[in-house]
Amino acid sequence: MDPRVAAVLARLEDRSIREQRELAELNDKGARFVREAASRFMLDVGVEVGKLLNLLARSLGARRVIEIGGSVGYSTLWFAEAVRSTGGRVVSFEIDPGKVALMRENLADAGLLEHVEIIDDDASKHLPSLEGPFDLVLIDHWKDLYIRDFDLAWPRVRRGGLVVADNILHPASTLEAMQAYVSHVRAAPGARSFTLSAGNGVEITARTDERGAR
Repeated sequence: MDPRVAAVLARLEDRSIREQRELAELNDKGARFVREAASRFMLDVGVEVGKLLNLLARSLGARRVIEIGGSVGYSTLWFAEAVRSTGGRVVSFEIDPGKVALMRENLADAGLLEHVEIIDDDASKHLPSLEGPFDLVLIDHWKDLYIRDFDLAWPRVRRGGLVVADNILHPASTLEAMQAYVSHVRAAPGARSFTLSAGNGVEITARTDERGAR
């Protein structure tokens, strides 16, 4: 891996480790407490899922990657490192101004900023009109919005494309919402979906029908 990218990833991974104890305490209290303090935390996908996202993007030859919930850019870095080799581009949605600034800084430090378009607005306002088709979509933000954004993104996902949702198995405070999401995507037209116990659990949903976006 490019040393610049590896250095930024390592820096963010160190930060994530430092945050885990306090984050776990907030999750034990309930999802509301995490949401109220969210601006202080990375809330990242973790190393295992980051590597998985990079591999999926490369395997798909992804040229159009959509990230809903970019935070400070940890998963964005993994995507951008992949699409640099495929000639693609990442569109990352993040509404927290402080996190947007850090994402730009981290991507610039890694030499990957030119491969990412950052939209500092609610994804639901843009997904229906965003240029497609989408090869790969990551949903990793507020759990009560997962179904909404899946439904907006799914019609734009190409046949053979994927939607990946994070935090399917953990934390316990959001498990009910995640179970509802899993049931929903498994009933979607043209979907094949399964849960992988990487990181905090991811649901990987593949578009298999002929009606996938082209």
